[in-house]
Amino acid sequence: MKMSGRFFQVDERVFDYGLTPFQFTVYCYLVSCAGSRGSCYPAMRTIAKKCSCSESTARDAIKTLTTLGLISKEYGYRENRYGIRQQTSNLYRIKPIPLYYEKGEPRYDRDYELPL
Repeated sequence: MKMSGRFFQVDERVFDYGLTPFQFTVYCYLVSCAGSRGSCYPAMRTIAKKCSCSESTARDAIKTLTTLGLISKEYGYRENRYGIRQQTSNLYRIKPIPLYYEKGEPRYDRDYELPL
């Protein structure tokens, strides 16, 4: 069978985090969107739709992924034509997965350096 289409890879160490199915699906969707850039900015509505969950479930998954250190989230804002600051889509960055995860804390090899 010949495979075609768009593919992405997920580090197998993500399974050590005990994510729920929705948390895992949201993580995979963000990884897919980020691609080689390592960052993306999908709307919450889009994340929920693509992951077949509600917006509140997607929001909770992102909060957990952020707390676990798998992603980072930067709030997006812009000024409208009246000079009022409005929120836009957030920027999500996929963070490197630590070499192992122990007792709720990520553990890096002492020689491992996180990219800035």
